[in-house]
Amino acid sequence: MTSMLTSPAASSAAGEAELIPLLRTQIDAIDAGIARLVAERARLSARIQSARIASGGVRVELGRERLVLDAYRQTLGEDGVPLGTAVLRLCRGPL
Repeated sequence: MTSMLTSPAASSAAGEAELIPLLRTQIDAIDAGIARLVAERARLSARIQSARIASGGVRVELGRERLVLDAYRQTLGEDGVPLGTAVLRLCRGPL
């Protein structure tokens, strides 16, 4: 119940403000999950690179990287491309 000194809008804003720590905790958990997934991707990428080189291939397949970036673009829009590029660079190292 709101008092005569507190408007419903102010009460609603206070309720929203109370959600901020909970929402930040959820974001922190998602960020930790993303970091774990990228680390796992890097391990898999290293195995693929080693297998490719051992079989006489190249370390990096640019055609495959284009497909990966296209997937980031389709899912996240153009702003997803720099994210995909960062993930690729982190997982395969610099070109």
